[in-house]
Amino acid sequence: MSSDRDPLSALGELEDGGFRRLTARLALLRAYARHRDDEGLSDAQAQDDIAEAYEEGAADVPGWTYDVYDSVTARTLRRWAGQFREEGLSGLIDRHGRRSQRSYDSYFGAGSELRKIALYYIADHPDCTSTELREELARHVDEDDLPTLRTVQRFLSKMS
Repeated sequence: MSSDRDPLSALGELEDGGFRRLTARLALLRAYARHRDDEGLSDAQAQDDIAEAYEEGAADVPGWTYDVYDSVTARTLRRWAGQFREEGLSGLIDRHGRRSQRSYDSYFGAGSELRKIALYYIADHPDCTSTELREELARHVDEDDLPTLRTVQRFLSKMS
């Protein structure tokens, strides 16, 4: 999606899952900003604290956000905060573009590079979370070639 596009138009085109992800991102960013301001912390420290609290199920966010994101890293919060700062609400809307046309198999099909990387990582870290696996994949491929967290979650569930 182009950053000069009207965010209200983009909101109207979101499917239910996309809208839930957007509102969950907003809830997490609000929790981080509130924590930063209340405690007088740096952005990085507040993001680290909120990511840790989220992992423990203790973040000051609505309970349904855990249905949308099973985990969130400080790195992800930094990325979302930067996107929001640069593009406003539009920056938090899913950017599938070309990726939305890709199938699950195009990421993790037999013989794919991501599948090989994922299987090696899972062999070394059998109890890894989808977020940890996605971060490992991000070390090996460009952002445009990285599957969504939900796609990684589906892959992990199929491997279990």
